[in-house]
Amino acid sequence: MHSNIFTSFLLFPIIMTGCSNVPPTGNSTASYSASTSASASASASASASASASASASASIVTLDNTKSLFPIAHYPQHANSWIAPESKNYRVPFITKRQQNNAYHLLLSRYFGDNPTDVSPWNRHYIQSVLGPNGTVQQRLSHFTKKFTQPDKIYFGENFRPLSPDWQKRMQFRASVPVDVTYSAASRAITLRETLVRFLPVDSPAFADARKAGQGYPFDMLQDSALHPAEPVYIAGRTKDQSWSLVISSSVIGWVKREDLAKASPDFIRRWTLAAKRQMVGVTNNETVFIDKKGTFIFTARTGTLLPLTVVSGQERVLLPVAAANGDAVIRHLPLPDNSLQRVPVAATPENMSTIMRHMQGVPYGWGNLYGYNDCSAEIRNLMLPFGLFLPRNSADQAMSGHSIDLSHYSLDERLNYLMKFGKPFTTLIYIKGHVMLYIGNAEWQGKRVPLTYQNLWGLSPVAGDRRSIIGQAVFFPLLPVYPEDPQLVSPAGKAVFKLIYLDHIG
Repeated sequence: MHSNIFTSFLLFPIIMTGCSNVPPTGNSTASYSASTSASASASASASASASASASASASIVTLDNTKSLFPIAHYPQHANSWIAPESKNYRVPFITKRQQNNAYHLLLSRYFGDNPTDVSPWNRHYIQSVLGPNGTVQQRLSHFTKKFTQPDKIYFGENFRPLSPDWQKRMQFRASVPVDVTYSAASRAITLRETLVRFLPVDSPAFADARKAGQGYPFDMLQDSALHPAEPVYIAGRTKDQSWSLVISSSVIGWVKREDLAKASPDFIRRWTLAAKRQMVGVTNNETVFIDKKGTFIFTARTGTLLPLTVVSGQERVLLPVAAANGDAVIRHLPLPDNSLQRVPVAATPENMSTIMRHMQGVPYGWGNLYGYNDCSAEIRNLMLPFGLFLPRNSADQAMSGHSIDLSHYSLDERLNYLMKFGKPFTTLIYIKGHVMLYIGNAEWQGKRVPLTYQNLWGLSPVAGDRRSIIGQAVFFPLLPVYPEDPQLVSPAGKAVFKLIYLDHIG
């Protein structure tokens, strides 16, 4: 069985039956004592929520025969409702210092490592291993070029019309570029701003059939991910017009706009890496704007952006990459923005997790990071980076990141009970095929003990999958066997695949 040392943090009990709040009892994963004022406040919130729940079905907004809006307002979305400041464990780390340091060492190796086994885009050993005619880069390029250009595949443009054979030919031409065969130090670069990563070198979208549930807008099938500002990359190829670069990063391989990159010289890499290994800082307020002393805008950074920190003339300064006239990256030192950056790794306490979540919660869902938003796996990945935990970019890879327990053969109730007993708040991921969420603990809900999650969720669907009840944002969400707002919806805990991944094993 699994150690339960991480499950002693209790969430604030929310009861939506109209009765007064009572402290949870009879569960080994809970230990909480609320103050009188806190309990009164929670009771008022619960009473209001209960009233809303009574008219749940009336609150559902139907958009068309495949889409409706799930009444997420029935579920409190303030972090303090779930992560109680009054808890005795609020400032107690949920992973050990050793575990966190090991994880942070792994993170640094993924960005800047130069050992033969380090998977870093500036590491010649790693880059050489993925180049060549049979390497990962060429295989990925060929796969996605074929996927979107083969004649029997139909995708649709922003005007709902099928993309033409001429479009397919143009895409095939644009993506048919030579990939580097051998490593070149001159191909190392760094991102100048947040930049989208595309499967093909084009801005315009390719949608699946919008008449089907879960397809069409906003699911641009050409959108893969995004890179934060100041991420190391390796340029493996370029379009003939030089407007797009095929890059290898620490988390993804794909096409980015050339204008969003600057070449990284050996001297730049030496200075940047030295500062980064001494001390990194992370954006934790989800939207930090960097402006230099002349008032020039540099970039906007979201949670998950990591930057080196240094001292200049006795003052702390953050390092930013900017492009010189010749396109090479140069370092610019800026004062730290107020209350926007924290030293990495941030202390892994529920208090700090709650603080970061408060800035991310409620932000819309962004498929593949479209519009500067997160999808499910990007939400978890960016949330964990300030704590020094490096996770892969997609949910399937995240499911293989730590020690896992496959509960797919368990019944729904058995899954929930196992999670509540053996889940470790803030370090346990729940993977269902195509989606991932973070377990944050247990709470009282309508008189029952239930597990709570934090996730960026597009929506829920019934067994037939013929419609979506859209949530479309980062939310605190209980895992229930049935959601009373629409009992036909399948619970995330009732999907065919249900796995727990323990992140305290990373590193």
